[in-house]
Amino acid sequence: MSTERLENEQNFHDERFGGSDNARSNARKYYSINNHSANRYARIIAEHCKGKTLLEYGCGTGSGSEKWLNFGAILTGIDISPAGIKKAKERIAETKHKANYLVMNAEDMDFGNNSFDLVAGTGIIHHLDLNNCFKELQRVIKPHGHAVFIEPLGHNPFINLYRFLTPKMRTDDEHPLKMKDIKLLQKHFQNVDVEYFSLFTLFAVPFRKHKRFTSINDFFRSLDKAFFKIPLFNRLAWTVVIHASHPVN
Repeated sequence: MSTERLENEQNFHDERFGGSDNARSNARKYYSINNHSANRYARIIAEHCKGKTLLEYGCGTGSGSEKWLNFGAILTGIDISPAGIKKAKERIAETKHKANYLVMNAEDMDFGNNSFDLVAGTGIIHHLDLNNCFKELQRVIKPHGHAVFIEPLGHNPFINLYRFLTPKMRTDDEHPLKMKDIKLLQKHFQNVDVEYFSLFTLFAVPFRKHKRFTSINDFFRSLDKAFFKIPLFNRLAWTVVIHASHPVN
């Protein structure tokens, strides 16, 4: 990560974690339909983290940390933002758990080779130079280890229009993933599984306060699953859950 890009990301996230983050709060209604991808992400981590070393890659304020610790993970979290790491340490100090949080550049980590059984992150790798990121993940993950991420895709023209109209919600260097980026990941891991989420479920957003929101959202998710069986529609998804394992030697 270049010095300028590093500083831009750090400043953006320091302001986000240290302030009110009004720009992103205004879009929170859209994230209400993402429970399916979040649940799938958590299930994969739960399957692989008990008694294992887990690196929370881009941990932010540690909002998900207690869940992984309850699953039995031995947790380390890193983030580019000192403000985020400060809050993560404060948050974990109020619980019965212990975790190690460090300010660190995700593209140039200070850990030795084969340090972690599992690396996980939400909305992190699309902020990074993927060549550097994937090489570092390949390096620090143990030979039979896993990497799990939730990330946005960048092909849907309507979602891209929304991104264009809301520039304050993101940094200049963000780049929602493309199919070519997933292919690049396959050069670094022997197994890469991708699950696609949130196409028709976006129509559930207006019902988020309705008492039947869950069933409405589940209905649209069933449509998503049917359409995502057709590869042509996969690229129109808003988000993906990526599960990579067994780094290439």
